[in-house]
Amino acid sequence: MSAQIPSSRLLVCSLGNPGARYARTRHSVGHIMLNQLISDHQRTLGNKPLSVPGLNGELYRGKSLLNRDATNPIALFKNGTLMNASGAHVLRAWKWASSALGKDTKLVLLHDDLEMEVGSVQARSDRKHHGHNGIKSVRDYFDGPFYNIRIGIGRPDSRASDDVAYYVLGNIPPRDLDTLKEEAYPKIWELLQAIEENKLEGTVKK
Repeated sequence: MSAQIPSSRLLVCSLGNPGARYARTRHSVGHIMLNQLISDHQRTLGNKPLSVPGLNGELYRGKSLLNRDATNPIALFKNGTLMNASGAHVLRAWKWASSALGKDTKLVLLHDDLEMEVGSVQARSDRKHHGHNGIKSVRDYFDGPFYNIRIGIGRPDSRASDDVAYYVLGNIPPRDLDTLKEEAYPKIWELLQAIEENKLEGTVKK
């Protein structure tokens, strides 16, 4: 029998825009999904985020959320800056994680995607940004490998930049929010577990 590959430590970061104004918008769907993870595992993570000097956002640390047999810790970070300025604090969170959890900690980004239907999810193990400004910002600061988990939010009929901006900054309709929680969230969970167990390479769509 081959030796079992040990599970990995993860830093899962959500990208979006901060504050109540943007909390339910399509562009902040990464935050919405991370909030669900935090809520579902509050006992493991604790009631309050960690205090890390110079870090803008909410950072939680706990035991593995995804694999009961795994002993490695996991960290969840909700970036607290505007989407286009995500990179600096994602890097700071990763530096903290590489020290606190281990230098081999994997970075995973949760973010919205216009080119996918609501409820669809795709994970990639490359550094391609596909026009996403949050990913572009992370790439500007972080030169290591990372995983993207792209969460479909659909696209407006118009491709005009003003119309697209209005769409992504608009609130998610209740029906779409239900779809995201009922369909996208379980898929995100499965993909995170695959990453933690070192079973995901390349591109996987669900």
